[in-house]
Amino acid sequence: MTALSVARPFALVCLVALPLASCVSGPANPSAGRASELASLVSRSVACRAGAPRASTLERFIASEKARGATPEQLASARSTYITVSEAETINQGIAPEACTPEERAAVREKMTRIRAGDFDGL
Repeated sequence: MTALSVARPFALVCLVALPLASCVSGPANPSAGRASELASLVSRSVACRAGAPRASTLERFIASEKARGATPEQLASARSTYITVSEAETINQGIAPEACTPEERAAVREKMTRIRAGDFDGL
């Protein structure tokens, strides 16, 4: 199997996964919307070399959503959305890398500092 034959299905998955995340993150599930935003931020942070997330970032996020009053179904959806968006962002960055400007790097670094401190209120 060539790299191109493997990359095409992954690209298709990415195209499908991102709209799927937005479908589950509507007003009925704000936790999934915040999870999608967090996954995109973490992926950009890694791509821009603006700070790595902690290993416990997802669990801490889920705990903060539970404290906000999210239902078990919303928490499960948020976890699934985070993983799906994170995987799609990683694949997309591998297929078509996006460069970071110094301004974007600084903005992402600032947001990630808050995330690493456990402050998810900005999402």
